[in-house]
Amino acid sequence: MSLEDWLNKRWYPAASGGEDSGHQLPLLAPLEVAFRHGSRWRKQRNKPAPLPVPVIVVGNITVGGAGKTPLVAELGRWLQERGRKPGIISRGYGGRAKHYPYNVTAQSHPLESGDEPLMLHLMTGLPVMVAPKRLEAAEALIEQHDCDVILSDDGLQHYALWRSMEICVVDGQRGLGNGHLLPRGPLRESVDRLDSVDMVVANGQPNELVLSQCGEKLDFTMELEPALWHQFNLDQTSSLKLESGPQIGPCHAVAGIGNPQRFFNALREAGYTVSEMPFPDHHQYSAQELQLDGITPVIMTMKDAVKCRDFWQSHWWALEARAQLPESFYQRIHQHLESFEPA
Repeated sequence: MSLEDWLNKRWYPAASGGEDSGHQLPLLAPLEVAFRHGSRWRKQRNKPAPLPVPVIVVGNITVGGAGKTPLVAELGRWLQERGRKPGIISRGYGGRAKHYPYNVTAQSHPLESGDEPLMLHLMTGLPVMVAPKRLEAAEALIEQHDCDVILSDDGLQHYALWRSMEICVVDGQRGLGNGHLLPRGPLRESVDRLDSVDMVVANGQPNELVLSQCGEKLDFTMELEPALWHQFNLDQTSSLKLESGPQIGPCHAVAGIGNPQRFFNALREAGYTVSEMPFPDHHQYSAQELQLDGITPVIMTMKDAVKCRDFWQSHWWALEARAQLPESFYQRIHQHLESFEPA
């Protein structure tokens, strides 16, 4: 068992079949207290100046995937369809560009851009800018692409970035885990942080655990629905409708995301017989790791696929899921943009 698996079983005991109790890892309690004080100090010391355009931060208060990136992609599409010029900023986790801010293009390599920024650009066609200091990325989007709305993929705890709206995404299955802060639990900030954000969105129908943890703080529910199949070669990405994808039957399912089980379950619901191949979040693949029987379809997430373009094979498929949100969610976004006044 990897360290990540070991921690997840203790951070998310209910989701992994363990005890419901939050009294896990008591020896880490002093480190949790230190983390709490450090988190408060970072928030208090940063008082950034406003930007001339709305900045909408989509993040979470837990480590690992909660579904924020598909929400960013869908929100970007919605804004563009309504005549806005949105741009996306990201820290670019896992990438090491030679310079920052880094402008992501279709030819970018994930070792430079990071996997999620490249995935967002390929899925939306929107300008995506990467920088460890997100303010620099936002300013570059405004200057170079004339963006009139900035979407931050993650960054809820990056208080050096001014924001006009905050959206927190909560995993509808795993929720807030055992309710403890790092490293004793999965929380980056305490639960009361949900009181200060503008919207809390549950990814998937919230179960009893999530309802007990978040309750009335939940504003909307988001569903991730399969939308398109993608295949890659050296020069381009081919997009296919769902009915033109791999034949229903056995498949190898590859997922290096925060919650791989969600992806595996979605494939089973679609009718596939799944051989699970979970990897750590943001895993960098090699061709040797995916040398299987050469016949059975290999199905992976878009986040994984962008890291396999250099050695893509014809029987591999990437499934793009898109966020479905109620109209009332977008009404809240529209109201915010209409009421925004530049400083």
